[in-house]
Amino acid sequence: MRMLRSREAKPMSAAPKVAESPAEAAANLLTRLGLATLFVGLPCCGVFWRGAIYVLMPVGAILILLGALLHAPLRRTRRLSEALTRQTSLTALFVGLWAALSLIWTPFPAEAYPRFLQASGAALLAALAAIYLPARIQPFDLYLLPAGLAVASTATIGLAYFGLPWFLGGFAFDETLFELALVTAIVLVWPALGLLSLREEWMAAASLAILVASVALAGLAQIALLATGAGALVFATAMSRPERTAKVLAWLMAGLFVLAPLIPLVYRFTLRLTGVEAGPVSAPMLVWGNLVVSQWPRLITGHGYGFVHRGLDLVYLPLETPRSLLFVLWYDLGVVGAAGFAFLLLQLFTAAGKIPASAAPAVLSGLAAVLTIAILGIAADQIWWVTLIACDAIAFALLIKAADKGRRPGADAIRALESG
Repeated sequence: MRMLRSREAKPMSAAPKVAESPAEAAANLLTRLGLATLFVGLPCCGVFWRGAIYVLMPVGAILILLGALLHAPLRRTRRLSEALTRQTSLTALFVGLWAALSLIWTPFPAEAYPRFLQASGAALLAALAAIYLPARIQPFDLYLLPAGLAVASTATIGLAYFGLPWFLGGFAFDETLFELALVTAIVLVWPALGLLSLREEWMAAASLAILVASVALAGLAQIALLATGAGALVFATAMSRPERTAKVLAWLMAGLFVLAPLIPLVYRFTLRLTGVEAGPVSAPMLVWGNLVVSQWPRLITGHGYGFVHRGLDLVYLPLETPRSLLFVLWYDLGVVGAAGFAFLLLQLFTAAGKIPASAAPAVLSGLAAVLTIAILGIAADQIWWVTLIACDAIAFALLIKAADKGRRPGADAIRALESG
């Protein structure tokens, strides 16, 4: 019986493959060039060139879109309409529209308008590139990000070891090339680990994780280490229970962003209750609490997009003002923007728990690591951070699409095929 089935299956496996048309070959080439630009060129060039991310992310996304233009127009339109009608897309669009509306009352429009256009342009390019990634993912494409990140991390450790001034020096820690390379590695390692796990390259995944952890240790940056630890903890937890982990993280993060203005007030009350004197570490919390109490009516609408960034540059706000995304979101966009963003996080985590189990741990740990960095205050209001998140979103879209295509039929389906 087995011989009979093998003979019946042989003509199917021996069937000649359909040759690619010139348009399909060109589309695949452009897509691969775009992925290589994003996943190899961006992390590697970012070690040596501060402006690499601003150039390579748009170039990579545009190459992917050019590849998509060579396919049927009907398929392009249908894919875009399906993506735009999803609840997550509508929520993200609402947050973006509210940020655009807040430009009307921001005190610094000359600075806010270009920043909003840059941030929204990066987000739009990333969304379109993620939507129009090819339906058929080639195995070679899954190795681009792990390979690029391994090379970039090795170069980062080497340059940090030799202590080169042009690499380690800068006006502020978040402006050094070392800091940019460090944060890039921590953000992009999670989709890279997910791509390797799809190919069951466990040794390569473990080696890459150790390499990126070594980069974080070389920097001795507490926030980077905390983000790495948070991502690793979520990854380990989600391996067995991805949906339950997603639900816990969804409500935890959403609640944190909704109730953020209460954090400094509770902190002040705790200091008074315990009698502990406020030290220099408490300064950001105390400044935040004073701003909440003195300007509570502006918690409804916020001060307008980009206010915190420009206010710190002009010393309009105290130097101890926190740079956490929790503070920036509330102070710039108010309760409407914060509630919209919290609802968006709730949807993202919930959706991440429902994707294939082979990709869910990587997506959940990536979200946890990114939010840890943003909440603890590294470059949450910087354009390079928004651009890096855009590249990270494309990487996760590739991971999810590859995991969906790699789903194997269930046991009942296999038994049905064998009995037939």
